[in-house]
Amino acid sequence: MLIMNRAAASAQQEAYIYVQDQIVSGALPGGNRLDVEKISKALGVSRMPVREAIRQLDAEGYVTIRPNRGAVVTSRTAEEVLELFEIRAVLEGLAMRLATPLVTAIALEEIEHELVRLRRLETQSVAWVERHDNFHDLLCRMSSRARLCRDIGLLRLALRPYIRLYSNLHENPEIKGHEHERIIEALRRGNGERAERVMRAHIMANAEAIASCLPQPSEEKDILVQPRTIGAGPAIRGGAGKKAKAARRRRSR
Repeated sequence: MLIMNRAAASAQQEAYIYVQDQIVSGALPGGNRLDVEKISKALGVSRMPVREAIRQLDAEGYVTIRPNRGAVVTSRTAEEVLELFEIRAVLEGLAMRLATPLVTAIALEEIEHELVRLRRLETQSVAWVERHDNFHDLLCRMSSRARLCRDIGLLRLALRPYIRLYSNLHENPEIKGHEHERIIEALRRGNGERAERVMRAHIMANAEAIASCLPQPSEEKDILVQPRTIGAGPAIRGGAGKKAKAARRRRSR
Protein backbone atom coordinates (compact mmCIF):
# COMPACT_ATOMS: atom_id res chain seq x y z
CA MET A 1 0.00 0.00 0.00
CA LEU A 2 2.85 2.37 0.84
CA ILE A 3 4.47 1.66 -2.55
CA MET A 4 1.18 2.43 -4.31
CA ASN A 5 0.81 5.71 -2.40
CA ARG A 6 4.35 6.71 -3.35
CA ALA A 7 3.67 5.84 -6.98
CA ALA A 8 0.50 7.94 -6.97
CA ALA A 9 2.35 10.87 -5.40
CA SER A 10 5.10 10.57 -8.01
CA ALA A 11 2.55 10.51 -10.86
CA GLN A 12 0.79 13.55 -9.41
CA GLN A 13 4.07 15.46 -9.18
CA GLU A 14 4.92 14.46 -12.75
CA ALA A 15 1.55 15.73 -13.99
CA TYR A 16 1.88 18.90 -11.92
CA ILE A 17 5.32 19.75 -13.32
CA TYR A 18 4.22 18.92 -16.86
CA VAL A 19 1.13 21.16 -16.89
CA GLN A 20 2.80 23.95 -14.92
CA ASP A 21 5.67 23.95 -17.41
CA GLN A 22 3.23 24.40 -20.29
CA ILE A 23 1.57 27.34 -18.53
CA VAL A 24 4.76 29.06 -17.37
CA SER A 25 6.45 28.66 -20.76
CA GLY A 26 3.48 30.28 -22.49
CA ALA A 27 2.77 27.16 -24.56
CA LEU A 28 -0.60 26.89 -22.82
CA PRO A 29 -2.11 30.41 -22.58
CA GLY A 30 -5.06 31.58 -20.54
CA GLY A 31 -8.47 30.32 -21.61
CA ASN A 32 -7.36 26.86 -22.74
CA ARG A 33 -9.36 23.98 -21.30
CA LEU A 34 -7.42 21.15 -19.67
CA ASP A 35 -8.43 17.69 -20.86
CA VAL A 36 -7.63 15.20 -18.09
CA GLU A 37 -7.94 12.21 -20.41
CA LYS A 38 -5.49 13.59 -22.98
CA ILE A 39 -2.95 14.64 -20.34
CA SER A 40 -3.10 11.23 -18.62
CA LYS A 41 -2.52 9.47 -21.95
CA ALA A 42 0.36 11.77 -22.86
CA LEU A 43 2.11 11.02 -19.56
CA GLY A 44 1.12 7.36 -19.33
CA VAL A 45 -0.54 7.78 -15.93
CA SER A 46 -4.08 7.32 -14.64
CA ARG A 47 -6.55 10.20 -14.50
CA MET A 48 -6.59 10.44 -10.70
CA PRO A 49 -3.06 11.92 -10.24
CA VAL A 50 -3.76 14.33 -13.13
CA ARG A 51 -6.93 15.51 -11.38
CA GLU A 52 -5.01 15.97 -8.13
CA ALA A 53 -2.31 17.93 -9.96
CA ILE A 54 -4.96 20.20 -11.49
CA ARG A 55 -6.48 20.79 -8.04
CA GLN A 56 -3.04 21.83 -6.78
CA LEU A 57 -2.60 24.18 -9.74
CA ASP A 58 -6.05 25.60 -9.03
CA ALA A 59 -5.07 26.30 -5.42
CA GLU A 60 -1.97 28.13 -6.67
CA GLY A 61 -3.91 30.19 -9.19
CA TYR A 62 -2.52 28.67 -12.39
CA VAL A 63 -5.85 27.14 -13.43
CA THR A 64 -9.49 27.72 -12.58
CA ILE A 65 -11.79 24.78 -11.83
CA ARG A 66 -15.44 25.42 -12.62
CA PRO A 67 -18.13 23.07 -11.29
CA ASN A 68 -19.37 20.64 -13.95
CA ARG A 69 -17.31 22.39 -16.65
CA GLY A 70 -13.75 21.29 -15.98
CA ALA A 71 -10.61 23.38 -15.61
CA VAL A 72 -9.14 26.13 -17.77
CA VAL A 73 -5.83 27.96 -17.62
CA THR A 74 -6.40 31.13 -15.62
CA SER A 75 -6.73 34.30 -17.68
CA ARG A 76 -5.55 37.41 -15.85
CA THR A 77 -6.49 40.97 -16.66
CA ALA A 78 -3.88 43.71 -17.00
CA GLU A 79 -4.91 45.02 -13.57
CA GLU A 80 -4.40 41.60 -11.98
CA VAL A 81 -0.95 41.22 -13.55
CA LEU A 82 0.00 44.71 -12.36
CA GLU A 83 -1.12 43.77 -8.85
CA LEU A 84 1.18 40.72 -8.91
CA PHE A 85 4.07 43.01 -9.83
CA GLU A 86 3.17 45.37 -6.98
CA ILE A 87 3.16 42.52 -4.45
CA ARG A 88 6.42 41.15 -5.82
CA ALA A 89 8.03 44.61 -5.64
CA VAL A 90 7.16 44.96 -1.97
CA LEU A 91 8.39 41.47 -1.05
CA GLU A 92 11.65 41.66 -3.03
CA GLY A 93 12.29 45.12 -1.63
CA LEU A 94 11.88 43.69 1.86
CA ALA A 95 14.28 40.87 0.98
CA MET A 96 16.92 43.42 -0.05
CA ARG A 97 16.53 45.40 3.18
CA LEU A 98 16.91 42.20 5.22
CA ALA A 99 19.87 41.02 3.12
CA THR A 100 21.89 44.22 3.42
CA PRO A 101 23.46 43.61 6.87
CA LEU A 102 24.10 39.95 5.99
CA VAL A 103 25.78 40.28 2.61
CA THR A 104 29.49 39.42 2.35
CA ALA A 105 32.24 40.42 -0.08
CA ILE A 106 32.22 36.89 -1.52
CA ALA A 107 28.46 37.08 -2.03
CA LEU A 108 28.76 40.42 -3.80
CA GLU A 109 31.38 38.98 -6.12
CA GLU A 110 29.04 36.08 -6.94
CA ILE A 111 26.22 38.53 -7.70
CA GLU A 112 28.43 40.56 -10.04
CA HIS A 113 29.50 37.43 -11.92
CA GLU A 114 25.86 36.40 -12.31
CA LEU A 115 25.02 39.87 -13.65
CA VAL A 116 27.73 39.53 -16.30
CA ARG A 117 26.21 36.23 -17.41
CA LEU A 118 22.77 37.87 -17.53
CA ARG A 119 24.01 40.71 -19.75
CA ARG A 120 25.34 38.23 -22.30
CA LEU A 121 21.82 36.91 -22.89
CA GLU A 122 20.05 40.19 -23.65
CA THR A 123 19.35 39.16 -27.25
CA GLN A 124 18.04 35.70 -26.26
CA SER A 125 14.65 36.36 -24.70
CA VAL A 126 13.80 32.88 -23.37
CA ALA A 127 17.25 32.28 -21.87
CA TRP A 128 17.32 35.83 -20.52
CA VAL A 129 14.06 35.40 -18.60
CA GLU A 130 15.39 32.21 -16.97
CA ARG A 131 18.74 33.79 -16.07
CA HIS A 132 17.04 36.96 -14.81
CA ASP A 133 14.95 34.91 -12.39
CA ASN A 134 18.11 33.11 -11.24
CA PHE A 135 19.77 36.47 -10.61
CA HIS A 136 16.85 37.66 -8.47
CA ASP A 137 16.73 34.31 -6.64
CA LEU A 138 20.39 34.77 -5.73
CA LEU A 139 19.70 38.24 -4.34
CA CYS A 140 16.68 37.08 -2.34
CA ARG A 141 18.49 34.09 -0.81
CA MET A 142 20.88 36.51 0.85
CA SER A 143 18.04 37.63 3.12
CA SER A 144 18.11 34.18 4.80
CA ARG A 145 14.30 34.16 4.83
CA ALA A 146 13.22 30.85 3.31
CA ARG A 147 9.47 31.49 3.40
CA LEU A 148 9.88 34.96 1.92
CA CYS A 149 12.04 33.57 -0.90
CA ARG A 150 9.51 30.82 -1.59
CA ASP A 151 6.61 33.28 -1.88
CA ILE A 152 8.65 35.55 -4.15
CA GLY A 153 9.53 32.56 -6.32
CA LEU A 154 5.84 31.68 -6.73
CA LEU A 155 5.08 35.23 -7.80
CA ARG A 156 7.85 35.11 -10.39
CA LEU A 157 6.50 31.86 -11.80
CA ALA A 158 3.02 33.37 -12.04
CA LEU A 159 4.41 36.37 -13.92
CA ARG A 160 6.81 34.50 -16.20
CA PRO A 161 4.33 33.86 -19.08
CA TYR A 162 3.65 37.59 -19.33
CA ILE A 163 7.32 38.54 -19.12
CA ARG A 164 8.13 36.03 -21.85
CA LEU A 165 5.35 37.41 -24.04
CA TYR A 166 6.68 40.93 -23.56
CA SER A 167 10.31 39.93 -24.21
CA ASN A 168 9.28 38.13 -27.42
CA LEU A 169 7.61 41.30 -28.69
CA HIS A 170 10.45 43.69 -27.84
CA GLU A 171 14.07 43.80 -28.88
CA ASN A 172 15.27 44.50 -25.34
CA PRO A 173 13.91 42.33 -22.50
CA GLU A 174 13.67 45.25 -20.08
CA ILE A 175 13.96 49.01 -20.03
CA LYS A 176 17.62 49.88 -20.26
CA GLY A 177 19.08 51.24 -17.07
CA HIS A 178 21.43 50.41 -14.27
CA GLU A 179 18.97 49.14 -11.65
CA HIS A 180 20.91 45.92 -11.07
CA GLU A 181 24.15 47.82 -10.57
CA ARG A 182 22.40 50.25 -8.20
CA ILE A 183 21.04 47.37 -6.12
CA ILE A 184 24.51 45.86 -5.86
CA GLU A 185 26.02 49.22 -4.95
CA ALA A 186 23.42 49.79 -2.21
CA LEU A 187 24.21 46.34 -0.79
CA ARG A 188 27.93 47.08 -0.91
CA ARG A 189 27.44 50.34 1.00
CA GLY A 190 25.21 48.71 3.59
CA ASN A 191 22.28 50.98 2.73
CA GLY A 192 19.27 48.74 3.26
CA GLU A 193 16.66 51.44 2.67
CA ARG A 194 18.17 52.36 -0.69
CA ALA A 195 18.51 48.70 -1.70
CA GLU A 196 14.81 48.23 -0.94
CA ARG A 197 13.82 51.38 -2.81
CA VAL A 198 15.89 50.58 -5.90
CA MET A 199 14.60 46.99 -6.05
CA ARG A 200 10.99 48.16 -5.91
CA ALA A 201 11.58 50.67 -8.69
CA HIS A 202 13.39 48.07 -10.78
CA ILE A 203 10.51 45.57 -10.61
CA MET A 204 7.87 48.19 -11.39
CA ALA A 205 9.85 49.79 -14.24
CA ASN A 206 8.32 47.51 -16.89
CA ALA A 207 5.22 46.36 -15.02
CA GLU A 208 2.70 48.54 -16.82
CA ALA A 209 4.27 47.88 -20.23
CA ILE A 210 4.17 44.11 -19.63
CA ALA A 211 0.57 44.21 -18.37
CA SER A 212 -0.56 46.33 -21.32
CA CYS A 213 0.72 43.82 -23.90
CA LEU A 214 -1.62 41.06 -22.76
CA PRO A 215 -3.82 39.61 -25.50
CA GLN A 216 -7.54 40.25 -25.34
CA PRO A 217 -9.52 37.55 -23.49
CA SER A 218 -10.56 34.84 -25.94
CA GLU A 219 -13.19 32.17 -25.93
CA GLU A 220 -12.49 28.90 -24.20
CA LYS A 221 -10.36 26.55 -26.32
CA ASP A 222 -9.62 22.85 -26.12
CA ILE A 223 -5.97 21.80 -26.04
CA LEU A 224 -4.13 19.18 -28.02
CA VAL A 225 -1.72 17.00 -26.11
CA GLN A 226 0.93 15.00 -27.95
CA PRO A 227 2.62 12.11 -26.13
CA ARG A 228 6.17 12.86 -25.12
CA THR A 229 8.84 11.95 -22.60
CA ILE A 230 9.48 14.27 -19.69
CA GLY A 231 12.13 16.83 -20.51
CA ALA A 232 11.48 16.69 -24.25
CA GLY A 233 10.05 20.21 -24.36
CA PRO A 234 6.52 21.63 -24.64
CA ALA A 235 3.94 19.26 -26.10
CA ILE A 236 0.63 20.97 -25.32
CA ARG A 237 -0.38 23.42 -27.99
CA GLY A 238 -3.12 25.99 -28.09
CA GLY A 239 -3.61 29.24 -29.96
CA ALA A 240 -0.23 30.55 -28.81
CA GLY A 241 1.68 28.03 -30.92
CA LYS A 242 0.04 29.18 -34.15
CA LYS A 243 0.53 32.85 -33.25
CA ALA A 244 4.19 32.29 -32.47
CA LYS A 245 4.75 30.54 -35.83
CA ALA A 246 3.02 33.36 -37.67
CA ALA A 247 5.14 35.93 -35.84
CA ARG A 248 8.33 34.05 -36.78
CA ARG A 249 7.29 33.98 -40.43
CA ARG A 250 6.66 37.73 -40.41
CA ARG A 251 10.06 38.43 -38.85
CA SER A 252 11.81 36.25 -41.45
CA ARG A 253 10.38 38.21 -44.38
